[in-house]
Amino acid sequence: MTSSDFGHGGDIYAKARALRTSPERLLDLSGNASAFARPLTGALVDGTPYPFAHYPDLEAADLTRAIAAHEGTDATRCLTGNGGAELIRLAIQVLAPRKVLLLGPIFSEYAATCALFGIPCETISTRVENRFDISAREMEKIRISDADMLILCTPNNPTGTTYENIDLLLGHIRTPRILADLSYREFLHGTEDYRANSYRAYLEKVQDGVKVFTLHSFTKFFCCPGIRLGYILGEAKAIRRMAALQPPWSVSPFAQVMGIRFLENIEEYRQTLPALRKAVLNLGRDLRRMDFLDPDRVTEGPGFLCCGLRPPLTAKAAADFMLKRRILIRDCDNISGMPGGYVRVRAGREEETAELLAAFKTFSLALPGQAMA
Repeated sequence: MTSSDFGHGGDIYAKARALRTSPERLLDLSGNASAFARPLTGALVDGTPYPFAHYPDLEAADLTRAIAAHEGTDATRCLTGNGGAELIRLAIQVLAPRKVLLLGPIFSEYAATCALFGIPCETISTRVENRFDISAREMEKIRISDADMLILCTPNNPTGTTYENIDLLLGHIRTPRILADLSYREFLHGTEDYRANSYRAYLEKVQDGVKVFTLHSFTKFFCCPGIRLGYILGEAKAIRRMAALQPPWSVSPFAQVMGIRFLENIEEYRQTLPALRKAVLNLGRDLRRMDFLDPDRVTEGPGFLCCGLRPPLTAKAAADFMLKRRILIRDCDNISGMPGGYVRVRAGREEETAELLAAFKTFSLALPGQAMA
């Protein structure tokens, strides 16, 4: 079993080839990059000459220092990488857990990487009836687990849930290592959850002897999936071992330059959050009116929504129908710990949302005995 068995959203090139069209003619709502950050990123990219004349800095030293300052930690605790997928593999390869416990639902790349390295992997899933938040049930299962590494994601992908009791969970865990995916943390800026979910905050909350690693991606908040840039924070010794296994020049010179520019302009990116949050709430309201969706199973995330279909409709049927109308949404059936029958859609700008809702209306009218509410 390989990563390809688990799949991802955002595979716009393969979808375009299958439809014999160009990627520009597709509306990709299957990924999670902020549409409201895209104009700023476009302007920064257009205004930055590509540094093609030299090999990249092997240590990405300037970028690493900028990230460390942003996170309030030491540069020796930071490793940059070619996106989250590379860093996930490096982390699991170096930490070499005997058994991994996933707090699901969770991004499929974690289970794929465990399968790649032959590491047993167990998923404990949060429940729909609790809005996918952690309850005492999951907490107790984590406490008694014999796994030696716990992996979680908050705000969660794909459910969008930000765990309300993260402090209690972290203080409760006896698993010797925690890898927390905080790729969506920047979307929380200005809230208490933003302060509660960080590498430094987690270090203060775990029991003695528990090692914390946090994974971060530039892709979502800065809307730059094609640049391929992320970083991991953790103890310096483990970070050095990950760096030793990383292929040379993993982070391109352009990615290094742009990462610094993104952080230099982060306040301007943060100014896009009110519009994004309004778009998420408005789309959630409109989706709950769709009679093929269960309104009690539509959850808002930091920049996307997770939507449960009414049985017997399937996620694949919905995704296939939308693809024929050149709109990509995420079929969540292959995501670790996710119940069946969910799709995920990115919140977009007004014209993107109108196109999505019109296609969903057509989907509803095409179903036997269905009509728009």
